[in-house]
Amino acid sequence: MGLVVLLTFTGRVLQAVELDRENLPPAQELLDRVAATLPAVPLRVQGQLQSKTRSGDVEKILNTEMFLDWHAEPSMARYTLRDAFGASLESLTVLWHPGNEAEYLYFSGDPLKGRPLPNLYERIQESDISWIDLSLSYLWWPYGRTIGVEEVKGRECYIVDIPSPTPDTNTYAGVRIWIDPQVSMLLQAVAYNLQNQELKKLEVKSFKKINKVWMIRDVEVQNLLTGHKTMLRVRQVEEKERKAPDEDEPAEEIAPVESLSPAP
Repeated sequence: MGLVVLLTFTGRVLQAVELDRENLPPAQELLDRVAATLPAVPLRVQGQLQSKTRSGDVEKILNTEMFLDWHAEPSMARYTLRDAFGASLESLTVLWHPGNEAEYLYFSGDPLKGRPLPNLYERIQESDISWIDLSLSYLWWPYGRTIGVEEVKGRECYIVDIPSPTPDTNTYAGVRIWIDPQVSMLLQAVAYNLQNQELKKLEVKSFKKINKVWMIRDVEVQNLLTGHKTMLRVRQVEEKERKAPDEDEPAEEIAPVESLSPAP
């Protein structure tokens, strides 16, 4: 899927809805709703990864480029990291075959060349984000369970616990995610190890309005063991073969996650 997910609402404020805590919906139903929000057209997304110290100072910036085509056969997503001068560093292509079977293709260097697949759970370019985090691959893992309801950023969310299909000491044992069912959006995720120790936390910080549709703009990933953080910020999204927007186009609208809450 990846960190770019379009929303289906067009206003800034949604009325809060109290969720049923007794009759929890199946996890797969919630995950299918999230997948249903994926855009029908190919997208090219440009952004930045900002690696920060515990005090919040930016220590490294990487440019990111994502090409997402969820309605291709098979569905595909390609993620490329570049340095400040535009030279390619690493790239991962994910192909989702029928039955949610993932195929990963890895490239590195400038120009990019095919390489053996690395550990997808390891840090990318000394950031706090791994390829699994960037691609949100855990949204396709089977056997998830809806385990409760909890408020995140003023929004009631269902909590879904998704076990890793290959848990060991070099991967996640599972990922716990918080889904806002009103907009079918992932708002938070926490990865944990075999000892149930929380390793990493992903938080959606703000949304961006593009062509009257809201999408994730800022995502923060924190290493819970060290306190180190990395911010992914989306700067530009365009449909495949779409011309760049005119310079006199109205400025983008930005909404923090809190803006989804009821107005005071």
